[in-house]
This record gives sequence, C-alpha cells and structure tokens, in this order.
Amino acid sequence: MDTHRYISPEEVRDALQQIYRNDSESNLRTALLESISDELKPIDAKGRCRPSPLLVLLFLLLCVLAGVFIYFSVGGR
Repeated sequence: MDTHRYISPEEVRDALQQIYRNDSESNLRTALLESISDELKPIDAKGRCRPSPLLVLLFLLLCVLAGVFIYFSVGGR
C-alpha cells in the first residue's frame, strides 16, 4: 500500500476484516465457547471443550424442576 495517496474504502474494509478475523473476542462462536467452558481446564484430554461445572449443575437443577412441575401438573392426579 502506497503511503503517498488516499486509501480507498475497500482497502480500509479489507484491512479491518483482516484485523477482526484474527481477534478471538469478535468471533461469536469462540467467545460463547470460552464463556461457558471450565475456567480451570477448558479442554479435556481428547481436545473437546469441557462445560463449566456451574453450568452443568444449573442445567440439572432446571431439569429436576421441570420434572417436578410436569409430575404434579400432569401425572400426579
């Protein structure tokens, strides 16, 4: 890129896309996986992402509450 001329909008757009493509925080999938992964050991021995224990506990609690609700509203009669 020549420094003695004006930069076109396409060149600016390409440069910004290259910068943001390498940024892990701007990638939604990477940021979401990082936020729900375990803080101490985010990747297991097989290379898969491990979920946070708190997230697993909240999911199980939600399943138990949904089961109790369904039992008493439909099956408890």
